[in-house]
Amino acid sequence: MNKSISKELIIIGSGPAGLKAGELAAENKLDFVILEKGNTGQSWIDVKPDMHFLSPCLPQRDWTSLSSKFPIWKLPVKRPYCTAKEFTVYLREFAGHFKLPVEEKCTVKEVQYTDGLYKAFCVDGREYSAPVLIAATGIFGNKYIPDIPGVMDNPVVMHSHDYKNAADFRNKKVLVVGAGNSAAETAIDLAGDAMVHMVSREDLKFFADTLKLYHIRGISESYLKELISMEIIRYRAYQEIQRIEGNIVHFRDWKLAVDKIIFATGYRGDLKILNNFKIRVNKYNYPEISYIGESLQYPKLFFAGPLAFQKMVSVLIHGFINQVPGTIKRIVELLRTDQSKV
Repeated sequence: MNKSISKELIIIGSGPAGLKAGELAAENKLDFVILEKGNTGQSWIDVKPDMHFLSPCLPQRDWTSLSSKFPIWKLPVKRPYCTAKEFTVYLREFAGHFKLPVEEKCTVKEVQYTDGLYKAFCVDGREYSAPVLIAATGIFGNKYIPDIPGVMDNPVVMHSHDYKNAADFRNKKVLVVGAGNSAAETAIDLAGDAMVHMVSREDLKFFADTLKLYHIRGISESYLKELISMEIIRYRAYQEIQRIEGNIVHFRDWKLAVDKIIFATGYRGDLKILNNFKIRVNKYNYPEISYIGESLQYPKLFFAGPLAFQKMVSVLIHGFINQVPGTIKRIVELLRTDQSKV
């Protein structure tokens, strides 16, 4: 084993939450490192590149930037809604602008807590230790598909996170499962190439009906309704899949043969790096925390981003970015208290 590199703070994950925490840690002159399993912003690199954000990126209405000191709209991005590919470029530029110490290609295989220190062990042999750790690993690494008989190891089944191109499904019969924006936008994108069926266990969650930003954007809503009314997308609400046998999807009183089933059923908290810990979680795999993301079980362990779940807005960039300053403020207080005791 290599000798551990000592820091005041370890941040795991270089997505928007990890980088925002890094900006504020640097501002407070903390000695820290950001550990990233791939390249900066890797989780966003892996999503559909032309996926449009639900939050605007305009000077007069900016809900996408991580900091007013380096806003996304100063880069050449599509307005009013940038794409995932443009956002990944922004994350890299953000890290460079603030000179954040991101250690790329440093996959954390495990974290241990011993004698008041968190130790992060990377698969390439690098080790880091610090009295404070922030887990900012997000949710993209923990795709959720309901535990339905016939789903496991079924080649017909996939998650919407892995959906990239409608051309891959040309002339195929595809079932999209879900009621949120991912389901809607996947179905819309497929409509010109595939025969699309769509089911949900409840009504579709429309932005215009709920006034919630995390529901379907208005520009998608009218288009989706039109496609459904013309039966270009064949949609049924209040449907629950009973089982899947090969490519046959069985419902309570009907069944459907398809070439592909795309589950747009969201994510759960990604806590794999903390498998050594007995983290208490809710049914969505989010840890028990305070309002600033501080663990209620382990001292000086924090969560940032979607993992610091308080309410639905916590999974949105403009939601969790507002939580991170409180997290860093608390960490600075803890470290200063420790220094005063020395």
